[in-house]
Amino acid sequence: MDLLQDVLYDTVRHYGSRTAFDSIDRETTFDQLCARIEHLAGALSRLGIGQGDRIAILSGNCTDYIAWHYASAKIGVILLVLNIRHTLNELSWVINNAEASALIIDGSYQTLLADLSASCPSLKFTIAIGDRKAADYATDELAAAGQEVVAEPRLSPQDPVLLIYTSGTTGKPKGGLQTHEGSVMIDRLTAEVLRTNPQDVYLAFMPYFHQAGLIRTRATMQGGGANLVATKFDPESLVYYLIRKNVSITMLVPPYDTLLTEIADREKLTFPSLRFVIGAGGAGPVHAQRMRAFCTKFGCSYMGVYGQTETTGPVTIITDQDYFTRPDSCGKPMEGIDLQIWDEQNRSLPGGRIGEIMIRSKTCIPGYWKNETASAALYTGDWLHTGDLGKMDEEGWLYFVDRKKELIKTGGENVYSREVEDVLRSRPAIEDLVVIGLPDIDGWGEIVTAVVILKEGKLLSLDEVKSYCRDKIAGYKIPKLLKTVQSFPRNHTGKILKRLLQEQFKQDQSVKGIQG
Repeated sequence: MDLLQDVLYDTVRHYGSRTAFDSIDRETTFDQLCARIEHLAGALSRLGIGQGDRIAILSGNCTDYIAWHYASAKIGVILLVLNIRHTLNELSWVINNAEASALIIDGSYQTLLADLSASCPSLKFTIAIGDRKAADYATDELAAAGQEVVAEPRLSPQDPVLLIYTSGTTGKPKGGLQTHEGSVMIDRLTAEVLRTNPQDVYLAFMPYFHQAGLIRTRATMQGGGANLVATKFDPESLVYYLIRKNVSITMLVPPYDTLLTEIADREKLTFPSLRFVIGAGGAGPVHAQRMRAFCTKFGCSYMGVYGQTETTGPVTIITDQDYFTRPDSCGKPMEGIDLQIWDEQNRSLPGGRIGEIMIRSKTCIPGYWKNETASAALYTGDWLHTGDLGKMDEEGWLYFVDRKKELIKTGGENVYSREVEDVLRSRPAIEDLVVIGLPDIDGWGEIVTAVVILKEGKLLSLDEVKSYCRDKIAGYKIPKLLKTVQSFPRNHTGKILKRLLQEQFKQDQSVKGIQG
């Protein structure tokens, strides 16, 4: 079973009559999902879409998102997943760069349809999920036609199945080509860690334009479990899903853990079906303490992950007590994934030394779409450059340090922002923070800058920051500039976009800053 759809077909043979998707008001069995996939694949082939073509999808999480995912995979078409939070210009750029032949779009985004069609000349037609409105075709109509694939393509496990563009914080986004082989492998590893089974219900919290959302849904199906796709993610709705829909696996990020606990305490509720919560690895002591408290209270397990688009998702995992006792660690590599730390001369470093995190695995992408320069720089031999800095201890636990491009260089010294952030995070006045480098006009390279969101009614001075850091970190690491903001720019996974902050401060002199 080397192809994505082969794994699904095996699941259908075992669990055909069981629910694959619950859309709150409608359930779809594995048999029904498989039939819909077959008919949509036939419709695409009849519309002239074939092996190697790209089709784009702009949609929230829904059953048809996954149906189109497998339908395109079946006929060798590469599915371009579009970030629903991107602007019209960003969407147009990605569609044009990928030269997508068709666009699948749900009703929530059809106001963009006319502009996207006009600005993307490669699009031959559009397909609506739900009401057709201005689209050329509707998913329901194409599925009901019951068409068969014109000719089954000969597919290889190394063929690309997904095209996922990176966030592009340091320039134009790059399109990572994820393969059948890599996707099948990471799904299997995820299913094994989560121990997915036919009684599972996974709440599809993470958007499907992000690989993590797709992986966890596919891993749940692989075990015969159901996926709950919903549109409301406020705390009250989450409580309803956890109890009434018997959710057993979900993602959980602060402050949802606290909010759910408050509701449960107030209403005297428990979450008897919940058994696995997924989040970040290496998020630090405060996060680990919160997750320990939540998991202890509700009797569930925790899994933290580290990975990226270029590795088709998770590289390392850390669970339960391992995370609670090593809160700064991202975990150990999953089966079949090799990890090393390299210096600037591409030499493997011993434990405790900081260098670039390097990965060797079948899950690594073969390269970027239409970007030979970036693809060539991605590998040294069989090893993929993650662009992340980290270290491993003597027992093989990985510790993420910083993005290589976000390393701050000041006065000939290297400053890892994560180290400074960890020191400042315990300051009672600080709600959230990041540490970045800004140009130093005195020629010292960069100024170590703390950018903070203050708690309501709280004040913080640069002198206080310096005093607090003194004796905790070396003098050259202590922030020389303090800036306060109301919010941080973030990508779809919640990661703070430091490069955008740097550009903002260069251009916007109105942002409050204290230097000394």
